[in-house]
This record gives sequence, C-alpha cells and structure tokens, in this order.
Amino acid sequence: MNNPVLIEWLRKIGPQRRWVTSVCTGALLLCEAGFARGKRVTTHWAFVRSCASATRRHGARPSALCARRGPLHRGRVSAGIDLALWLTGQLWGVDAARLTQRNMEYDPAPPYAAEVG
Repeated sequence: MNNPVLIEWLRKIGPQRRWVTSVCTGALLLCEAGFARGKRVTTHWAFVRSCASATRRHGARPSALCARRGPLHRGRVSAGIDLALWLTGQLWGVDAARLTQRNMEYDPAPPYAAEVG
C-alpha cells in the first residue's frame, strides 16, 4: 500500500480492464488505488483489522468472504479459487470451469456454481 508506483499503475490500468481482481491482502491495494470506494472488501482473517481501517479511510465496506460487484472482485485466499473458476467460466464457459475444477480435485462445500453471472 506504500508503493506509489504500484498504486498509480493500478489506477492507470484498472479502468481499461474488464475485471479488476484481488485475493487476500490485495484488497488493501484496491482500497488504496480507489477501486473499493462504496464496495464490499474482504481479506485474510489475520488482516481484517487492517482491512477495516483501509475500508473506513477509502469508503469501502467490510465483507465476510468473497465480494463481487460490477467489474471489481475481491476474495480471501480460499475464495480466490472460486474467483478463478468464476473468471474461467466467464471467459471460456461453464464446461471449462467445471473441467478445471474437476482436474484440480477441488470440491468445496457448498459446491461452486460457475454459471453464477
């Protein structure tokens, strides 16, 4: 969060992207870059206090596990797998996401639903 070159790069490229995603403490970078204003943000449990502080400073809201709103996606580490599978489903279709999930032997409970839009 204290790397102005990285933050400026995120600010520059983010608006040009279909999705802006982060996993774990990457949510703090999205806060700092301004992408999280008014959005739900989450992070690894060990950084929840930092996240709460960042969300207050940057106008975001804490969230439980995984948050998606428009092109901005944030998730905890385990939810990052779900996020990656969701992106796979969006880019290459539900069948590709399910094949990827099966090949990884990833069996979450509740099961992941790639067709969630």
